Amino acid sequence: MSMNQIIKKMAVEAVRSMGTLEFIEAEVHSSPPDIRLKLKGNKKLIIPSSFIIIPEHLTRRVQTVNISSSNISESMTLAGDPSHSHDLQSITMKNVEIEYLDELKKGDKVMVAAIQGGQTFFIIDRF
Repeated sequence: MSMNQIIKKMAVEAVRSMGTLEFIEAEVHSSPPDIRLKLKGNKKLIIPSSFIIIPEHLTRRVQTVNISSSNISESMTLAGDPSHSHDLQSITMKNVEIEYLDELKKGDKVMVAAIQGGQTFFIIDRF
C-alpha cells in the first residue's frame, strides 16, 4: 500500500469516527418535563426525553435580576385623587425574581441538531 493510500484511509476513518451534526425540523409531541419530539419526515418515530437536551431559554424558570431605569418622570404625572405629580428621576429594583412561563408546548415547531447515530437531540430554538 502506497503512502497516499495509507493517508487517504486514515483520513476516511477519522471522518467516519467523528459524530457529524444533522439539522432537522421537529414538532413537540408532548410537553416537558416528559418531552417527546416527532422528527419531520418520520411521523412514526417519537424521540423520548432521555435523548433530548433543551436549552434554558425554552424552559419554565425563575431568574433573579436587577432592574434600573432613568428619566421616568413623564410616566408618573397626574396620578391619584386629587391629581398630583411625582418627580421621580430613576428607579432601581435589586434581586427581583422574574418567572419565565413560555416553555415548549405540544405542537411547537423546533429546530434540532441531531448527532449522527441518533443518541442526542439538542433543541436549538422554536420557530
